[in-house]
Amino acid sequence: MLHIVDELAGRGPLRICAHVPPPGGPGGLTGLRVLLVADVLARVVELRGRQVLLGRTGPSVPSAAAVGIRPADAHGTPDHIADMLGGPPGVHLTDRAYEGGSGASLQVAEAHTSVSLAGLEEQDPLAVRLLLLSHAHHEPVALRAEALDEARRTLARWRRAVADWAEQPSKPMPADRVGPVRTVLEDTLGTPAVLDLLRDLETAKDVSAGAKFETFAHLDRVLGLELAREIGHPHPAGAPA
Repeated sequence: MLHIVDELAGRGPLRICAHVPPPGGPGGLTGLRVLLVADVLARVVELRGRQVLLGRTGPSVPSAAAVGIRPADAHGTPDHIADMLGGPPGVHLTDRAYEGGSGASLQVAEAHTSVSLAGLEEQDPLAVRLLLLSHAHHEPVALRAEALDEARRTLARWRRAVADWAEQPSKPMPADRVGPVRTVLEDTLGTPAVLDLLRDLETAKDVSAGAKFETFAHLDRVLGLELAREIGHPHPAGAPA
């Protein structure tokens, strides 16, 4: 298990290389998931104030941009990536045990779906991101239509709530709740724990609206779900206030 604080602390940029496997058929999402875990790892490290450089081997994943994954700074062979990034990667992400040399490695389990992702950009593609982040990166995932629909509803509800909370006075994040979740993120990339916290806070009576806003906005820097994008927008016609 990767422990970010213990193994990836240091000075200078952290170089990460995502090794994208060949496409696994029409429903294969493993390559997308490898890139997503690399993206989350980069966000966690950057949240601690360290610069990250991303490399990618293997084929491009057309849906990556739609799911909010930032493009690699270099792609090609491992040697080419090391040259382009100014040094060898400090951590490799793959769908199998990495045998390519130095650096820590993180194995990402397979993901697939029976749902057609054609026209993904028109269906809130971040619902796919939410579902993948709902599972530990080392557990296989099968995305189903019902779960994607529920993820879209969750994102719509959270974005509306964040927009409403943003209108209230800001308050500090609840440290007793956020602290343990940050530890899990930094030790194991435990995004499911982050999402559990958001679900708990959404209806918590003992946390102010301003504190909820600050917590959702802060943790979305790692999740990348664009939870603040409805701020300043009016409620759609027919939507609950």
